[in-house]
Amino acid sequence: MHAAQQSSPEAAVIPEVSTEVLQHVDRYRDAFVHADHFKHVMIENFFEPSFADQLLTDFPSFDSRLARNEYGDIGGKAVNTKIREISPVYQRLYAVISSKPFLEFMSRLSGIPDLLIDPKMFGGGTHDNRHGQELDPHVDFNYDESEQLHRRLNLIVYLNKEWETEWGGALEIHSNPRRPQENQIESFDPLFNRAVMFETNEYSWHGFPKIDLPEDKRHLSRKSLSIYLYTKDRPAEEIAPMHATFYVQRPLPKHIAAGRTLSEQDVTDLALLLRRRDDWIEFYHRLELEKNRELAKMRAAVAHLMTGTRAPLTGYILQSGAPTGLYTDGWASSHVQVLVRPLMTVSAIVLRGWRPDSAPPGRVRIAIDGQAPSEFKLGAGSFEAVVPVTRAAQETFQVQIDTQVEGQGLATTADDRDLAFVLVELRARHPGVKDLG
Repeated sequence: MHAAQQSSPEAAVIPEVSTEVLQHVDRYRDAFVHADHFKHVMIENFFEPSFADQLLTDFPSFDSRLARNEYGDIGGKAVNTKIREISPVYQRLYAVISSKPFLEFMSRLSGIPDLLIDPKMFGGGTHDNRHGQELDPHVDFNYDESEQLHRRLNLIVYLNKEWETEWGGALEIHSNPRRPQENQIESFDPLFNRAVMFETNEYSWHGFPKIDLPEDKRHLSRKSLSIYLYTKDRPAEEIAPMHATFYVQRPLPKHIAAGRTLSEQDVTDLALLLRRRDDWIEFYHRLELEKNRELAKMRAAVAHLMTGTRAPLTGYILQSGAPTGLYTDGWASSHVQVLVRPLMTVSAIVLRGWRPDSAPPGRVRIAIDGQAPSEFKLGAGSFEAVVPVTRAAQETFQVQIDTQVEGQGLATTADDRDLAFVLVELRARHPGVKDLG
């Protein structure tokens, strides 16, 4: 015990956390790292007893304004993220979980370095679940876009002094709820001052079955504190595309089997499962429509910007109409068309451009009014291509520029546009006129 105390100096600077927990941080980390299915650990008596008692005493009453579910309806779960507004003890809790000593302690406990807290506590705070509430197995959203942080760790501390296993509501760790016949479940009753910590990743499935309180106990609720921690970076092999929370609907109850005569309650339960499944289908339907509506707006905005783009023309030529394939920041796409009207006879068109050092080799083809194109090799850096043209004054013609590159195209950062090169200049040469380019 003496060695453990020497190895855990954090105990002196986090008085709200149980001394016993601080002293045995290495033991809990070992259990966390070697847990089945995904990294998790249960920790009894997480907070110092008096602090935990104060948190329960000041736990906010159920507020229906904070109980709207994913469909916008008022449900049986109230979430209060603004814990600093609850009471002085919750102000103290926020100060603790935001402090450097606590975050360093959580890093040591989990083995995840440089943990951070979301100051808005999005989705976290106090969770108050009433009789009849349940939480389907799910994996949490993986990225906080507003803060640009990766979600890494969930810490849940329960505040229920009176709770029985048969009342349901136990936190369930699932191996894979999408395969009900193979799914393995580990359960933790939501007992007072018990903490469960688990890593947030693409397979950290968790939830809890329906709370079923006896009639004389329905003044109680399942109370917990949810603390979510993040990091600025994440190992590359763990990174997945940004997503919201994924839910899996519960399978049919085990007693619904071949040969069973359905009771009235069975029919009611099956109708409820079907209704919930259909609600989720409808929810994802609306979500897809909303996302596609936003994408359409973005495409229209990009098209509008490109419509107003002016090609960098020099010489005695004017742009006629809107070009295609040009961006307002000077970049050209792999297919560009510019309609020009010369004010004097044109003898050649000169294309000048630039490509970054990381650009792979390629070729550019320049065609005038769809005639056989002139082809030029492309490398990195500045380049110039000259195409002979014979056009009289006021004889409008089209310049088409097509670019092909080897491999995956240009290596650009945080830009998924079709980029070929920066169009520096499109110059017209005229007989008898000195070319200053």
